[in-house]
Amino acid sequence: MRTVAGLLLTLLMAVQAMGFSFPPRENIHFEGHVTCPAISTAGGRVYLRLSIATRDHHRPQRRPVNLCVVLDRSGSMSEESKMNYAKAALVALIDQLTKDDIFSLVIYDDVVEVIRPAERVGSDKERLRNLVEDINPRGWTNLGGGMQEGFRQVEKNTSKEYVNRVILLSDGLANQGITDPHRLQDIARKQRDRSVSLSTIGVGLDYNENLMVGLSEQGGGNYYFLESSRNLASVLRKEFDRLSNVMAQNVTIELDLGRGVTLRDAIGYDHHARDRGVQIPVGDLYGEDSREIILELDVPPGTGSLTIVKGRLVAAGSSEGSDLGSFDSGIRYESNTADIEAQRDLGEQAKADVAISTRNVLRAMESLDKGDKEEASRALAGANDMLMNSPAAATPGVAGHAIREQVERIRGYADTLRNDSKDGRRAKKSIQYENYQQQKQK
Repeated sequence: MRTVAGLLLTLLMAVQAMGFSFPPRENIHFEGHVTCPAISTAGGRVYLRLSIATRDHHRPQRRPVNLCVVLDRSGSMSEESKMNYAKAALVALIDQLTKDDIFSLVIYDDVVEVIRPAERVGSDKERLRNLVEDINPRGWTNLGGGMQEGFRQVEKNTSKEYVNRVILLSDGLANQGITDPHRLQDIARKQRDRSVSLSTIGVGLDYNENLMVGLSEQGGGNYYFLESSRNLASVLRKEFDRLSNVMAQNVTIELDLGRGVTLRDAIGYDHHARDRGVQIPVGDLYGEDSREIILELDVPPGTGSLTIVKGRLVAAGSSEGSDLGSFDSGIRYESNTADIEAQRDLGEQAKADVAISTRNVLRAMESLDKGDKEEASRALAGANDMLMNSPAAATPGVAGHAIREQVERIRGYADTLRNDSKDGRRAKKSIQYENYQQQKQK
């Protein structure tokens, strides 16, 4: 008679053979750290750093991908050889696919066309390359229609066996079909909830970077800005390498807040209320990944101690109780200000202050969107001053270095803004992209 352990082992092997595997919990580290473990009895503002770190989850072979590339073929793609570089990048991507991968290709101008429906690659690579070579630019930009068709292609084979993703590339503004950013982002968010993620690539200076960032945020994927299309092949390679190393899909942080505690912001991340707590979508996690999210919390007056947050990391498909990691974080109430300050962790303070500065940079970018370059410059100057006044600014070691490094980065942003005397598009896109990469550690 087979033992229970033997039956479980057989079942586990069968599940893994079908591709249904969650990463071992020991390969994911999830925790929270407050900048200061003590707070005034009058209550006040607390910053908590959430940290997610993954180790490489070794598999004998990568999980197959269910991938659709959605390519802008509007008339502007003929400029600066963008289409030629895009086609070369697509051919290089095709060369990385295996016979077990599912691949589809959608092109769009004012017309959306599926030139390769979602199918296993098999031995079809030469025909795929020929399809790519026949693409030529024309027409307007129905970005929304192209994105929706990309999702439809991936949906045909959505499964935990695959890493399910759409990659959307555009060099222009959405000016046909659905153009409202909120509607487009809502579509991406609903697909993310079905474990189909979306990454976006903006090429040149004419596309809407706010839309492309928002789509990748809501879609749980990655965002890339390329001023020159010459680097498209390396970006697609980077994206494919990430896909090849996905550990968990559609990951969410679930937070239960302590009595009277309110969340003001999860800096750089979308968040929304859930029952008595908050959910923060963080997208897909990769091997050797690292994410840090700074929570800005308001804590009520009190005495004694208080658990301010209980956190849980959950991936799509996890059942209740089968989380990827969890933590509790608390504070103590004290009346002596000097005693409170003596307990401040300047390393954690530096990380919180750097995160706050990235939020201030985003506010500067909002001013640029309104055409107010002077206000954007003032916002960057304010971010610089805030960092210089940080308790961690003058400390030696890692904490002080992090502050000084961010000060130099923000001064570089100010120089970029000052030197872009034409129309600010280059400055806006480059600053916003670097700030995005810093917030997401991407």
